[in-house]
This record gives sequence, C-alpha cells and structure tokens, in this order.
Amino acid sequence: MHHSKQSVNEIDSLKQRIKELESLLDKERKSHHLDIERIKTENYGALEASQTRYQGELAIQRENFQRQVEKLKAKLQSFEA
Repeated sequence: MHHSKQSVNEIDSLKQRIKELESLLDKERKSHHLDIERIKTENYGALEASQTRYQGELAIQRENFQRQVEKLKAKLQSFEA
C-alpha cells in the first residue's frame, strides 16, 4: 500500500503536534510547580486552597492534553496502518 505525499506530511505534522503538546504539558507542570512553591513561601495560610485548586486545574488540563494526544496518536496509527 502506497502512501500519498500528503499523508506522509500529515503523519509528520501529527508527530510534531504530539511532541509540542507533550512539551507544553511539561512546561505547564513545571510552571504550576513553581507557582505552588511561590505560594508556599508567600502565604502559607492560602496554600491548602490554592494547591487543591491548582491540582484540580492541572488534572483537567492534563486530561485534555492526554485526550488530544490520544486522538492524534490514533490518527497517526490510522495513517501508518
């Protein structure tokens, strides 16, 4: 089975997109971690609430990313099949 040039380009751009999403996710994780560290030092009282909210937001974000990545990987597999 031959792939058209377009599907090869599409596979590449999907792979690129997956990489971007994954590195973006990593950056998010780090910046959230830094924010939490800063909150810890600035205001210990507000820490609990903030951390809980952050982790909730981060979990949602991570799920969304994960879903996007899964979708892209599925698309990728359908091309490569």
